[in-house]
Amino acid sequence: MSGVRHSGMPWTDPRWIRVTVIAAVVSGAMAALVSYVIPKTYRAESKIMPHSGASSASSLLGLAASSGLGDVLGGRFGASENPLLTYPELLTSRNILERVATAPYPSTSGITGVTVMRAIGIRTTSRLDLDRAVRKLKGMTKAEASLRTGFIYLSAATPDSVLSAFIVGRMLQELDRFNLETRSSRERGTRLFVEKRVEEVSRDLAAKEQSLTAFRQSNLRIGNSPQLQLEQARLEREVLTQSELYRLLVREYEMARIEEKRDTPTFSVVDPPQPPARKYRPITSMNVLIAVMAVVAIRLIAALLQQDRASKARA
Repeated sequence: MSGVRHSGMPWTDPRWIRVTVIAAVVSGAMAALVSYVIPKTYRAESKIMPHSGASSASSLLGLAASSGLGDVLGGRFGASENPLLTYPELLTSRNILERVATAPYPSTSGITGVTVMRAIGIRTTSRLDLDRAVRKLKGMTKAEASLRTGFIYLSAATPDSVLSAFIVGRMLQELDRFNLETRSSRERGTRLFVEKRVEEVSRDLAAKEQSLTAFRQSNLRIGNSPQLQLEQARLEREVLTQSELYRLLVREYEMARIEEKRDTPTFSVVDPPQPPARKYRPITSMNVLIAVMAVVAIRLIAALLQQDRASKARA
């Protein structure tokens, strides 16, 4: 390291520069070779937009509030969830990933009976292997929501570009299935609750109508009796109130029946998953650059340390 001793600057020594360049070239070539040898991964992506349509439960709450029945129905139905917060959690949940792992995968080799878990390297279908498949899929997939745009981004990275796209598409199918089943269950609960209330209000209405009829039959001539007139007005108000409540519940019962059978998708796929044409990892150019920079940095630090030791020795 004579250049280092004479000038104090290691990068001014031609021999140091020559050795550093050779080491950097060798290191870069090795990084490129390793990047070529290690398995490649392909990342498929998709972008979806959740739907924000109101259900019959929220419609029922709105009509109930306008009719003064909010206290009656408010405790039965809570606020709707935020898809931007729940969908990413659902997409990577065990329920959905287990279904994806056991889903049949249309292998291009013509072999039948291939599942996703077998395609990702897990041969058997025991409970322990299914757990391994779920954990492996969780590491391969990623779901994120953008609060600014309202979109949800889903991706999967595997050694096979077609498999990556298939996993993303299957996860979206399972999310839609889960949402439809959940909504159907919720709407079924709404229908059953409203149906029960219709029966109760119908009995109350019939009882109050009988009370009004019996009062009129026993008081054919109420004349100028203020007490009888007030009693008749009270009974008529009760019948009118129960009639309005009955009409409201019957209307909502029909709406709940329609919502229960509706199969509208719960989100729109903005960008469907496609097999990527380029590999996701490894990034050869990035690996080569990192290797070259690391060699130069190590050589420079070593030269400076050697120079510092030489200076101390002379002192």
